This record gives sequence, C-alpha cells and structure tokens, in this order.
Amino acid sequence: MLPLSARGLYRFYHNGDVETAALKGVSLQIAAGEFVAVMGPSGSGKSTLLACLAGLDDPDGGIVEVMGQRISRCTERERAGLRARHIGILMQSGNLFEHLTLERNLRLQLKLSGMRERTGIDAMLQALGLVQRLQARPSQLSGGEVARAGLALALCTRPALLLADEPTAEVDEATESGILDYLKGRCREGGSMLIATHSPALASKADRLLRLDDGRLLENGLINDLATG
Repeated sequence: MLPLSARGLYRFYHNGDVETAALKGVSLQIAAGEFVAVMGPSGSGKSTLLACLAGLDDPDGGIVEVMGQRISRCTERERAGLRARHIGILMQSGNLFEHLTLERNLRLQLKLSGMRERTGIDAMLQALGLVQRLQARPSQLSGGEVARAGLALALCTRPALLLADEPTAEVDEATESGILDYLKGRCREGGSMLIATHSPALASKADRLLRLDDGRLLENGLINDLATG
C-alpha cells in the first residue's frame, strides 16, 4: 500500500473571465520510507499541489489516495479523519493556535489525534532546536522558529506521511542540517515525506527530486504525463 498516490491532477482558478491552470495533469507516487523534494519557482503550483494532496483543497480533475484510501472528492469529515490518522501537514499559512504556547499546541495536537503517549517528542524538539521555546506563543517566535514549531506539530503524531512547505525557511546552516538528519531518520523508520523547498541542502538529501514548472511536474527532466486511469 502506497502512502501517497495522485493521478492526473488538475486545478483551475478564476479571476473574472481569466482562468489560470495551477496544476496540469500532475501524477506522482511516494513509497513507504521515501523522502521526496519538489522544487520550482514561486507561482509554479507547489502550494496548490500540497493542498490537494492533503485534502485541504479539491482538484478539479484527478484522484488522490492516502494509504490506499481516496481523499479527493470526499466529505470534509472523511478527509479530516484521514488527515488525523495518516498525515502531518505544514503549510505556509501555519498550523499553530496563537493563544496557546508551543507546548500546549503540541498537547492539543496529540489529543485531537487520539494519541496518549509522547513517543519521541523530546528527541524531535531537540533536533528542531525548540526545547527552550516550549512556553513561547507563536507571536513570540522568530520566522524560522514558527516554521520549525509548525513542523513539530506536523511530526508529533508520527504520521505515515509528511507534507511540508518550506520547513527549513529562515534557519541557519547548522540548524537546517540537524532538521534534515532528523527527517531522514524518520524515513528510515518508515515515514514518507513530500517537501516543497527552495533549499539546495534539503533537495540534496532527498531520495528523489521533482520539479514543478507552470503546473507540470518534471522528474529527471521529463514532464510527468502518466495515465490517469
């Protein structure tokens, strides 16, 4: 069973009479334990792709399956259930509650996911450089700390699949290296990851590098036009 499979994804946006195709027939698969990076210029469709894969947005065409279950064109209740069970998500809009400290955000995430044990939480916080920031609220964190705190929230439930948008934004080289070592370790334990990034260091650690250009996915220099059947 693949953690993630997407076939023939299309997504269109409309502004008056102007139609923009954000995704143009994107297909991809991610195996268990695989670390995949996707790069592309701003506006290439990376955030739209992640939102469709996470079930936060519905594609206009195509199918997304997570752990063998369809997440596209389902009810919001069904999608929320799949996300809670299988997916950790970090989007650019953030996933932290402003009125809660980082520690309370983490406790709430674990509770909502039905997890009672804090397995590996301390090691994760150490790797992300957040041990000393547990009592800080999001407004008290730097830009890089907010990204890492959001990543901690996405990872704390030990999801089968991580979907993350720029998780190492605004961090120094040493901190980024520690984060990447931790993510690779999670993959060795069987976790799967698709990460949108502009970071060459992150891309160099990936098992596969995909490129999104004008809504089309390229791998090894070839446009991905897999059949949608």
